[in-house]
Amino acid sequence: MVRGRPVPEVFRGVRAGQSAFVTIMNGPPDLGVDLLGIEAGTSGSAPAPSLRLRLRRLDGGPVQCVLLTATVTIAAGRRGYDDAERDRLAAVLGPPAAWPPGGLPWARVGATVPTFRGGTEAVIALPCGHGMPDAAARYLDALQGGHVPLDLAFDGTVFYPGGDGSPRTGQAPWRHEAAGLLAVRTWRDLADRRDARLRLDEPSR
Repeated sequence: MVRGRPVPEVFRGVRAGQSAFVTIMNGPPDLGVDLLGIEAGTSGSAPAPSLRLRLRRLDGGPVQCVLLTATVTIAAGRRGYDDAERDRLAAVLGPPAAWPPGGLPWARVGATVPTFRGGTEAVIALPCGHGMPDAAARYLDALQGGHVPLDLAFDGTVFYPGGDGSPRTGQAPWRHEAAGLLAVRTWRDLADRRDARLRLDEPSR
């Protein structure tokens, strides 16, 4: 684990397995967030890629609740492509020069992290198909193998006890956060399971 000095209102960029330290201004406690991995999971009963996170209150004290939101972007420009992938991507998204310079938006999703003392783990599921931007889905479906670089931005609301024990609330304006990798084979497996589930849900003729 890589440790760093808390930085007001921003995350230092980290990769999966490294620690991101946050100083939340105006009273709320300092929190640390570790990106533990991006793996296969579920959203309800549907297959979905999932962000596995660890949240920590750095002084070890209690947190009543965190309403955590993640903005996920595919950093397509940080990945190399073989000729077949370039051809498929050009057919569905156009040449790389036409891709959004900030990456392909995937999702803005959230989770409610219940009360904890010291630290806890949380999972945020990403959309897989339904509710997903068309460009992101087309991009992922065009890849053959390797990994997909993702940029993750977090914000949210922290509920915590004040010094007198009374409940308090503070916004967490986190600006930059973590970078992770999603294995293409994980995406393909989830997409296959999604499609099989959709076929089962279709009415018989």
